[in-house]
Amino acid sequence: MTEISGTAPARKASRVKWFARALAGDPMALCSVIWLALVLVLILADTFGAFSGSRIALKARNLPPFDFTQDWRLWIGADSLGRSLLGRLAEAALTSIGIALLTVLLSLVMGTMLGLVAGYFGGPVGSLIMRISDVVMGFPTLLVALVGLYLFGPSVTNLVIVLAITRMPSYIRVARAETLEVRERLFVDAARVFGGGPIWIIRHHILPIVAPTMLTLASVNVAMVMLFESGLSYLGLGVQPPAVSWGLMIAQGQGYLSSAWWLGFFPGLAVMLTTMSFNLLANWFRIVNDPSQHWRLIRRKR
Repeated sequence: MTEISGTAPARKASRVKWFARALAGDPMALCSVIWLALVLVLILADTFGAFSGSRIALKARNLPPFDFTQDWRLWIGADSLGRSLLGRLAEAALTSIGIALLTVLLSLVMGTMLGLVAGYFGGPVGSLIMRISDVVMGFPTLLVALVGLYLFGPSVTNLVIVLAITRMPSYIRVARAETLEVRERLFVDAARVFGGGPIWIIRHHILPIVAPTMLTLASVNVAMVMLFESGLSYLGLGVQPPAVSWGLMIAQGQGYLSSAWWLGFFPGLAVMLTTMSFNLLANWFRIVNDPSQHWRLIRRKR
């Protein structure tokens, strides 16, 4: 019994070690993890009040960056009201990444469920789901978001709903294609013979096979949603003051590009590095879950 009970923790430790080696085998993915970890530390520090990014100090207005004689919160400069730019970036990171993750989670869950239904059952229900998906995909994402936010008003809730609806068709189509292939396999036929119902078969046999592909697609969509959110906030239809996001900070810093370039540069750099990190991690995750390619990430000992 002791040997059996100790097998599961040993396997988990071995799998964690394997993932660590695979991550070390991809320097770009490792740098992405380090950057996202740094962003997470900034968010946690802002949550516990380490930055005070909303405190106004007019004496420090438009303070240039890299003046290390100032308080460490002002090392990358201050905005037009003297607020710490580092604190504003940390506060905006929670908004931008939170909106992206919430949007992707909503579209992932709903899109995967609809794709599984359309792929497994087919018939009129599947055709209806796919036709609605085709209609949504027929319009550009940014155009749908602009019209939706113009009609219902710019708010975080409306932004998440509109972006989730525009991203849902990609999940529906991928989940349906995977389900159409998996449902014809012998183990699914065996489950039907032994009395397994459709919901039970989808949950225990089809979803575990479809899930890795959907998670890879979701990690790519996080970066895309962040770019859409930044663009909409830049246009004034996304996050509204007094809330702040990276896109809104870029819009607010646009008028100071000639006199205080750092107000728009650092939020833009944060958007670029974060979206790049999510894309690189998505590619790493795809390779890790592909048995024919994941060996390339493991450095062989000579």
